[in-house]
Amino acid sequence: MPELRDKYPNVAALTTALSKNIDYRIRCYDRGSDITIVSPHGGFIDAGTSAIAHAIAGRDMNFFDFQGLQEVRPWELHVTATRFEHAELDRLLSKSQVSVSVHSMGASDNWNVWLGGLNMPLKRLMKEALVKHGFTVVYNPPKYRGESPRNVVNRVPRQGVQLELPRDLIEAMYDDRIVFLKSGAKLLTNDLFRRFVTAVRSAILKETRIIAGPKRPAKTSHRASPKRKTRVRQAGKDGKH
Repeated sequence: MPELRDKYPNVAALTTALSKNIDYRIRCYDRGSDITIVSPHGGFIDAGTSAIAHAIAGRDMNFFDFQGLQEVRPWELHVTATRFEHAELDRLLSKSQVSVSVHSMGASDNWNVWLGGLNMPLKRLMKEALVKHGFTVVYNPPKYRGESPRNVVNRVPRQGVQLELPRDLIEAMYDDRIVFLKSGAKLLTNDLFRRFVTAVRSAILKETRIIAGPKRPAKTSHRASPKRKTRVRQAGKDGKH
């Protein structure tokens, strides 16, 4: 994507000027999780990032995806991450502790994954997991560092990680190099795609030390004998979490 000044100063200006589901599309899934995965430049803008972010979110993490549907000059729908605000996204972030965003850096690098964002523990775990799964990582990238507190990925209490992927790596994750379909049809992905998603998810869940998804109250038994209750308390005191 060419490095140009954004045509629209914010998402509100963009959505006012353009038509929903014709020029752009928004997917927002609230899974009641402490983790939100974001693809702010999905669709044709950063082609391929929508499906990657969606797979990382799975069925248990919150997900927000802004898709540009313009095939010609798609970068005109790019709104930089420090000014990317949307009511549905803000609602998800207000209930989250950690966020991860997925971007394409175009041809800025070849095959290397750049890690940005302000959540240093998660960045370290992300690097370890990605290297373990066969990826090359740049931990302190020369640009696209995602270090502003206003960046969409950092607007949560524990802040987050910005993933910047080069175009050739993204294309290699899809069969026949089809990285986005306007129809929304499911794309054919391969083992490289699955290894990347697995690495990112494992790092997120390890750092947060939670099981993403709706929180369910613990079941309490009212039939346990006094002796049984004592054993449960002792196990809770000495057992490992």
